[in-house]
Amino acid sequence: MLLALRVEVDSLAAAHHALPSLLTTLQTTGAEASFFINLGPDRAARSGGPLFQVGESKLQRQLNRKQAGPKGMARLYGLLMPAPQLHKEAKQTLQSIAAAGFETGLLAWDRVSWVREIAGASEAWVEEELKAGLFAFEQLFGERAKGLALPQWRSNRAAFRLAQRLGFDYLSASRGSRPHLAVVEGEPVNLAQLPTTLPTLSELIGAEGCDEQGAVEHLLKLTQSVPLTGHVFTIQLSADGSKRLPLLAQLFAAWQAQGHELSSLGKLHRFQQRDALPWHAVQQQAWPGYQGLLTVQGAAFPN
Repeated sequence: MLLALRVEVDSLAAAHHALPSLLTTLQTTGAEASFFINLGPDRAARSGGPLFQVGESKLQRQLNRKQAGPKGMARLYGLLMPAPQLHKEAKQTLQSIAAAGFETGLLAWDRVSWVREIAGASEAWVEEELKAGLFAFEQLFGERAKGLALPQWRSNRAAFRLAQRLGFDYLSASRGSRPHLAVVEGEPVNLAQLPTTLPTLSELIGAEGCDEQGAVEHLLKLTQSVPLTGHVFTIQLSADGSKRLPLLAQLFAAWQAQGHELSSLGKLHRFQQRDALPWHAVQQQAWPGYQGLLTVQGAAFPN
Protein backbone atom coordinates (compact mmCIF):
# COMPACT_ATOMS: atom_id res chain seq x y z
CA MET A 1 0.00 0.00 0.00
CA LEU A 2 2.25 2.74 -1.31
CA LEU A 3 1.37 6.42 -0.94
CA ALA A 4 4.06 8.41 -2.71
CA LEU A 5 4.91 11.97 -1.64
CA ARG A 6 5.69 14.35 -4.52
CA VAL A 7 7.34 17.47 -3.04
CA GLU A 8 7.85 20.58 -5.19
CA VAL A 9 10.75 22.81 -4.10
CA ASP A 10 9.50 25.75 -6.08
CA SER A 11 11.16 28.90 -4.68
CA LEU A 12 14.24 30.14 -2.84
CA ALA A 13 12.16 30.99 0.24
CA ALA A 14 10.74 27.47 0.25
CA ALA A 15 14.23 25.97 -0.01
CA HIS A 16 15.64 28.05 2.83
CA HIS A 17 12.69 28.21 5.23
CA ALA A 18 10.43 25.21 4.63
CA LEU A 19 12.64 22.46 3.23
CA PRO A 20 14.84 21.81 6.30
CA SER A 21 11.83 21.43 8.59
CA LEU A 22 10.06 19.10 6.18
CA LEU A 23 13.17 16.92 5.88
CA THR A 24 13.31 16.64 9.67
CA THR A 25 9.62 15.72 9.85
CA LEU A 26 10.00 13.04 7.19
CA GLN A 27 13.04 11.56 8.90
CA THR A 28 11.27 11.56 12.26
CA THR A 29 8.29 9.69 10.83
CA GLY A 30 10.40 7.31 8.76
CA ALA A 31 8.74 8.44 5.52
CA GLU A 32 10.25 8.52 2.05
CA ALA A 33 9.49 11.22 -0.52
CA SER A 34 10.62 12.58 -3.89
CA PHE A 35 11.75 16.20 -4.15
CA PHE A 36 11.36 17.91 -7.52
CA ILE A 37 13.24 21.18 -7.79
CA ASN A 38 12.93 24.41 -9.73
CA LEU A 39 16.65 24.86 -10.34
CA GLY A 40 16.78 28.12 -12.27
CA PRO A 41 15.41 31.61 -11.60
CA ASP A 42 12.96 32.23 -8.78
CA ARG A 43 10.44 34.69 -10.23
CA ALA A 44 8.17 34.69 -7.18
CA ALA A 45 7.01 38.26 -7.89
CA ARG A 46 5.51 37.06 -11.17
CA SER A 47 3.58 34.17 -9.63
CA GLY A 48 0.70 36.21 -8.26
CA GLY A 49 -1.63 36.14 -11.27
CA PRO A 50 -4.74 34.00 -11.76
CA LEU A 51 -2.73 31.07 -13.16
CA PHE A 52 -1.08 30.63 -9.76
CA GLN A 53 -4.04 31.32 -7.45
CA VAL A 54 -5.45 28.06 -6.13
CA GLY A 55 -7.80 27.31 -3.29
CA GLU A 56 -7.31 30.07 -0.75
CA SER A 57 -9.25 33.30 -0.94
CA LYS A 58 -7.56 36.57 -1.92
CA LEU A 59 -7.95 37.77 1.70
CA GLN A 60 -6.20 34.67 3.05
CA ARG A 61 -3.31 35.02 0.57
CA GLN A 62 -2.86 38.66 1.67
CA LEU A 63 -2.80 37.53 5.31
CA ASN A 64 -0.20 34.87 4.51
CA ARG A 65 2.02 37.49 2.88
CA LYS A 66 1.79 39.74 5.95
CA GLN A 67 2.74 36.81 8.17
CA ALA A 68 5.70 35.86 5.97
CA GLY A 69 8.12 38.26 7.69
CA PRO A 70 11.57 38.35 6.06
CA LYS A 71 10.38 35.87 3.46
CA GLY A 72 8.14 38.60 2.10
CA MET A 73 11.19 40.06 0.32
CA ALA A 74 11.15 36.98 -1.89
CA ARG A 75 7.93 38.24 -3.43
CA LEU A 76 9.97 40.93 -5.20
CA TYR A 77 12.19 38.40 -7.02
CA GLY A 78 11.98 38.63 -10.77
CA LEU A 79 10.23 41.99 -10.79
CA LEU A 80 11.74 44.63 -8.49
CA MET A 81 14.73 42.47 -7.55
CA PRO A 82 16.92 40.16 -9.69
CA ALA A 83 15.66 36.57 -9.83
CA PRO A 84 18.09 34.35 -7.87
CA GLN A 85 18.92 30.93 -9.27
CA LEU A 86 18.20 28.12 -6.84
CA HIS A 87 20.99 25.81 -7.92
CA LYS A 88 23.44 28.57 -6.92
CA GLU A 89 21.76 30.41 -4.04
CA ALA A 90 20.43 27.29 -2.26
CA LYS A 91 23.14 24.82 -3.26
CA GLN A 92 23.92 23.37 0.17
CA THR A 93 20.28 23.20 1.23
CA LEU A 94 19.29 21.38 -1.95
CA GLN A 95 22.22 18.98 -1.70
CA SER A 96 21.07 18.13 1.83
CA ILE A 97 18.03 16.40 0.31
CA ALA A 98 20.16 13.77 -1.39
CA ALA A 99 22.55 13.63 1.57
CA ALA A 100 19.60 12.66 3.77
CA GLY A 101 18.78 9.78 1.40
CA PHE A 102 15.76 11.23 -0.38
CA GLU A 103 15.10 10.99 -4.09
CA THR A 104 15.60 14.17 -6.13
CA GLY A 105 14.23 15.04 -9.55
CA LEU A 106 13.57 17.93 -11.89
CA LEU A 107 10.54 20.22 -11.56
CA ALA A 108 11.62 22.90 -14.02
CA TRP A 109 14.33 25.34 -14.93
CA ASP A 110 11.97 28.32 -14.58
CA ARG A 111 8.61 27.17 -13.23
CA VAL A 112 6.90 30.55 -13.52
CA SER A 113 7.76 30.85 -17.20
CA TRP A 114 6.76 27.21 -17.68
CA VAL A 115 3.27 27.72 -16.23
CA ARG A 116 2.79 30.93 -18.20
CA GLU A 117 4.14 29.73 -21.55
CA ILE A 118 3.69 25.97 -21.88
CA ALA A 119 0.20 26.02 -23.39
CA GLY A 120 1.51 27.59 -26.60
CA ALA A 121 5.19 26.70 -26.35
CA SER A 122 7.15 25.26 -29.27
CA GLU A 123 9.14 22.06 -29.03
CA ALA A 124 12.37 24.09 -29.26
CA TRP A 125 11.35 26.20 -26.24
CA VAL A 126 10.41 23.12 -24.20
CA GLU A 127 13.68 21.41 -25.09
CA GLU A 128 15.70 24.44 -24.05
CA GLU A 129 13.92 24.63 -20.68
CA LEU A 130 14.30 20.92 -19.92
CA LYS A 131 17.94 20.76 -21.01
CA ALA A 132 18.79 23.81 -18.89
CA GLY A 133 17.20 22.11 -15.89
CA LEU A 134 18.97 18.82 -16.57
CA PHE A 135 22.35 20.53 -16.88
CA ALA A 136 21.88 22.39 -13.58
CA PHE A 137 20.70 19.18 -11.91
CA GLU A 138 23.82 17.30 -12.97
CA GLN A 139 26.04 20.15 -11.81
CA LEU A 140 24.31 20.15 -8.42
CA PHE A 141 23.93 16.43 -7.72
CA GLY A 142 26.56 14.83 -9.95
CA GLU A 143 24.07 12.58 -11.73
CA ARG A 144 21.16 12.76 -14.16
CA ALA A 145 17.64 13.33 -12.93
CA LYS A 146 15.60 10.14 -13.16
CA GLY A 147 12.20 11.67 -12.54
CA LEU A 148 10.45 14.70 -14.04
CA ALA A 149 7.43 16.34 -12.37
CA LEU A 150 6.09 19.27 -14.35
CA PRO A 151 4.88 22.41 -12.53
CA GLN A 152 1.19 22.66 -11.75
CA TRP A 153 0.48 19.68 -14.05
CA ARG A 154 0.83 21.84 -17.15
CA SER A 155 2.36 20.37 -20.27
CA ASN A 156 1.96 19.85 -23.99
CA ARG A 157 2.70 17.16 -26.53
CA ALA A 158 6.31 18.27 -26.91
CA ALA A 159 6.94 17.93 -23.17
CA PHE A 160 5.80 14.29 -23.18
CA ARG A 161 7.82 13.50 -26.29
CA LEU A 162 10.97 15.13 -24.91
CA ALA A 163 10.64 13.51 -21.48
CA GLN A 164 10.91 10.15 -23.24
CA ARG A 165 13.70 11.27 -25.57
CA LEU A 166 15.80 12.81 -22.77
CA GLY A 167 15.87 9.53 -20.86
CA PHE A 168 13.77 10.10 -17.75
CA ASP A 169 12.63 6.94 -15.96
CA TYR A 170 9.15 8.34 -15.32
CA LEU A 171 7.05 11.46 -15.73
CA SER A 172 4.65 12.98 -13.19
CA ALA A 173 2.84 15.59 -15.25
CA SER A 174 -0.87 14.95 -14.85
CA ARG A 175 -3.84 14.49 -12.58
CA GLY A 176 -5.30 11.04 -12.69
CA SER A 177 -6.14 7.78 -10.97
CA ARG A 178 -3.28 5.33 -11.58
CA PRO A 179 0.12 4.81 -13.26
CA HIS A 180 -0.11 4.34 -17.01
CA LEU A 181 1.48 4.89 -20.40
CA ALA A 182 0.27 7.96 -22.27
CA VAL A 183 -1.18 8.58 -25.69
CA VAL A 184 -0.90 12.32 -26.39
CA GLU A 185 -2.84 13.64 -29.37
CA GLY A 186 -2.66 10.19 -30.91
CA GLU A 187 1.08 9.73 -30.25
CA PRO A 188 2.08 6.92 -27.85
CA VAL A 189 4.74 7.87 -25.30
CA ASN A 190 6.46 4.79 -23.91
CA LEU A 191 7.32 6.33 -20.55
CA ALA A 192 5.70 5.49 -17.21
CA GLN A 193 3.31 8.22 -16.07
CA LEU A 194 2.75 8.68 -12.32
CA PRO A 195 -0.15 11.12 -11.95
CA THR A 196 -1.14 12.97 -8.80
CA THR A 197 -4.19 11.07 -7.55
CA LEU A 198 -5.12 13.08 -4.43
CA PRO A 199 -6.14 16.75 -4.05
CA THR A 200 -3.58 19.15 -2.58
CA LEU A 201 -4.07 21.03 0.67
CA SER A 202 -4.36 24.32 -1.22
CA GLU A 203 -7.16 22.93 -3.35
CA LEU A 204 -9.11 21.85 -0.28
CA ILE A 205 -8.43 24.64 2.23
CA GLY A 206 -10.62 27.60 1.44
CA ALA A 207 -13.05 25.53 -0.58
CA GLU A 208 -16.64 26.00 0.49
CA GLY A 209 -17.06 24.67 4.02
CA CYS A 210 -13.54 23.24 4.29
CA ASP A 211 -10.98 24.41 6.85
CA GLU A 212 -7.59 22.81 7.64
CA GLN A 213 -9.02 19.95 9.69
CA GLY A 214 -11.72 19.45 7.11
CA ALA A 215 -9.01 19.06 4.48
CA VAL A 216 -7.26 16.39 6.55
CA GLU A 217 -10.50 14.52 7.13
CA HIS A 218 -11.34 14.65 3.42
CA LEU A 219 -7.94 13.24 2.44
CA LEU A 220 -8.17 10.47 5.02
CA LYS A 221 -11.57 9.43 3.66
CA LEU A 222 -10.03 9.17 0.20
CA THR A 223 -7.21 6.97 1.50
CA GLN A 224 -9.21 4.59 3.69
CA SER A 225 -8.29 2.06 1.05
CA VAL A 226 -5.50 2.36 -1.49
CA PRO A 227 -5.58 0.66 -4.89
CA LEU A 228 -2.80 -1.78 -5.65
CA THR A 229 -1.40 0.87 -7.99
CA GLY A 230 -0.93 3.31 -5.07
CA HIS A 231 -1.59 7.01 -4.56
CA VAL A 232 0.43 10.18 -5.20
CA PHE A 233 0.08 13.24 -2.96
CA THR A 234 1.69 16.54 -3.98
CA ILE A 235 3.20 19.01 -1.51
CA GLN A 236 4.01 22.44 -2.95
CA LEU A 237 6.50 23.94 -0.51
CA SER A 238 5.72 27.58 -1.26
CA ALA A 239 2.12 26.96 -0.19
CA ASP A 240 2.45 23.97 2.14
CA GLY A 241 5.72 24.78 3.87
CA SER A 242 6.28 26.15 7.36
CA LYS A 243 2.73 27.24 8.15
CA ARG A 244 1.26 23.85 7.23
CA LEU A 245 4.03 21.62 8.53
CA PRO A 246 2.00 20.57 11.63
CA LEU A 247 -0.87 19.69 9.29
CA LEU A 248 1.44 17.61 7.10
CA ALA A 249 2.89 15.85 10.15
CA GLN A 250 -0.66 15.01 11.23
CA LEU A 251 -1.42 13.63 7.78
CA PHE A 252 1.75 11.52 7.65
CA ALA A 253 1.00 9.93 11.03
CA ALA A 254 -2.63 9.29 10.10
CA TRP A 255 -1.69 7.70 6.78
CA GLN A 256 0.80 5.43 8.49
CA ALA A 257 -1.90 4.50 11.02
CA GLN A 258 -4.12 3.56 8.06
CA GLY A 259 -1.38 1.16 6.98
CA HIS A 260 0.13 3.12 4.11
CA GLU A 261 3.84 3.18 3.35
CA LEU A 262 4.90 6.75 2.59
CA SER A 263 7.25 6.28 -0.35
CA SER A 264 9.10 8.03 -3.15
CA LEU A 265 7.81 8.15 -6.70
CA GLY A 266 10.86 6.15 -7.72
CA LYS A 267 9.75 3.32 -5.44
CA LEU A 268 6.19 3.54 -6.77
CA HIS A 269 7.60 3.35 -10.29
CA ARG A 270 9.72 0.29 -9.47
CA PHE A 271 6.67 -1.36 -7.89
CA GLN A 272 4.75 -1.22 -11.18
CA GLN A 273 4.90 -4.09 -13.66
CA ARG A 274 5.96 -2.26 -16.80
CA ASP A 275 4.32 -4.70 -19.19
CA ALA A 276 1.05 -4.43 -17.27
CA LEU A 277 0.74 -0.63 -17.41
CA PRO A 278 -2.39 0.33 -19.36
CA TRP A 279 -2.41 2.92 -22.13
CA HIS A 280 -4.50 6.00 -21.43
CA ALA A 281 -5.27 9.08 -23.46
CA VAL A 282 -3.86 12.28 -21.95
CA GLN A 283 -5.73 15.51 -22.53
CA GLN A 284 -5.78 19.15 -21.54
CA GLN A 285 -8.90 20.11 -19.64
CA ALA A 286 -10.30 22.45 -17.00
CA TRP A 287 -9.72 21.48 -13.37
CA PRO A 288 -11.59 22.82 -10.31
CA GLY A 289 -9.80 25.78 -8.71
CA TYR A 290 -7.43 26.49 -11.62
CA GLN A 291 -7.43 28.91 -14.50
CA GLY A 292 -6.48 27.46 -17.85
CA LEU A 293 -6.03 23.79 -18.67
CA LEU A 294 -4.27 21.04 -16.73
CA THR A 295 -2.97 17.74 -18.07
CA VAL A 296 -5.40 14.98 -17.10
CA GLN A 297 -5.42 11.20 -17.52
CA GLY A 298 -8.24 10.25 -19.86
CA ALA A 299 -9.91 7.10 -21.06
CA ALA A 300 -8.08 3.79 -21.32
CA PHE A 301 -7.28 2.24 -24.66
CA PRO A 302 -8.46 -1.36 -25.22
CA ASN A 303 -5.75 -3.97 -24.79
